Amino acid sequence: MISGFVPARQPASGRLFTLQRGFTLLELMVVILIIGVILTFAGLSTGGDSRAEQLQREASRLIALIDMASEQAMLRSEQLAIRFGDTDYEFMLLQAGKWAALEDDGPLRARELPKGIELRLELEENPPPGLQAQDTEAPQVFVLSSGEMTPFTLTFSAPESEQRYVVKASLLGRLELE
Repeated sequence: MISGFVPARQPASGRLFTLQRGFTLLELMVVILIIGVILTFAGLSTGGDSRAEQLQREASRLIALIDMASEQAMLRSEQLAIRFGDTDYEFMLLQAGKWAALEDDGPLRARELPKGIELRLELEENPPPGLQAQDTEAPQVFVLSSGEMTPFTLTFSAPESEQRYVVKASLLGRLELE
């Protein structure tokens, strides 16, 4: 027998008692919960500006509607126009020399922007000759059957958001979102 070697005592069940190292299930669950709460707050704080997303959605919608109006004007040989307000816009049709709002025309119906969103229109050039309307409810942007339109810059903004979206249109009907 080797001196100095003492065999470990075995319990009645036959297993050796050893020192366990590690984390309990409860400790792991608490750490996962804390990490989840931290990630939730981090996501909310950097989750973005919901008003900015709304501005972008409205600007993109307007671009799609103007494209649709332009195609409709060319296909039907109609002269269309858009009247912009501070918080709304509507598509109009030239009938018997007068501009009339398109009634119940599906996608080209009058639209009110969500509360808090404002529009600022800047016209780059005068409207085409002979298409100017004289009343205060006159359209500012003309969408002609030739595919041309009044060049303009339209800014979508909201007081509580730093983000602004700008829709630019060229004389040839090209639209850009900036």
